[in-house]
Amino acid sequence: MSKGYHSRSPEEFQEFLKKSREDHKSKTRGKLILFFDLILLLFIFAAVAKVLNPLAFSGQSESKELKLQSLSFRLSSSRENTKELPTFFLFLKNQGTESVQFPNAKDKIRIHISTSEGLNCLQDSWELAQKTVEPGSTEFYRYEPSSELIQILPPECKVPAKSVWNNLSSAFRGERKRKFQVEMIRENGNVSLEIPNF
Repeated sequence: MSKGYHSRSPEEFQEFLKKSREDHKSKTRGKLILFFDLILLLFIFAAVAKVLNPLAFSGQSESKELKLQSLSFRLSSSRENTKELPTFFLFLKNQGTESVQFPNAKDKIRIHISTSEGLNCLQDSWELAQKTVEPGSTEFYRYEPSSELIQILPPECKVPAKSVWNNLSSAFRGERKRKFQVEMIRENGNVSLEIPNF
């Protein structure tokens, strides 16, 4: 640069500095535009993911509703950022005209958590206190795996920390899916519910 400086007149050197500053400004402006474009693109991906799956960013998942006689059953999960497994809920609604006792003494409820690769993570029985479900009302039960059970689970069975980045990146990298199943063995028919991906 010193050779260039000596070979130019002061006016030429001023022109050279002016062009250099303009080039630097245009490069900075280009980088800034690219940065805002990337943020806008991420926002669009997040909006599309939320439209396709409204529960994706809430940490919640649900099963399909299943009806057996006058009771309809549905599973739901809710995940806190600090927990390695969600808390699961069993909702039951009485759609009949008479009160129903649930569960009865002979009902058995089993829990099963597995991965999409076929790894059996957890099998447990779920003891439910009997409740009277009045016509038109909804009752629920809560299942939260004990910390001792969670500690012995393989890493593949645990859920990564909840964040926007994890939610977005999991959609593109094909993160492994975990399935939560509840099987209710009843006298008047078995009920099997599952949350296919939590």
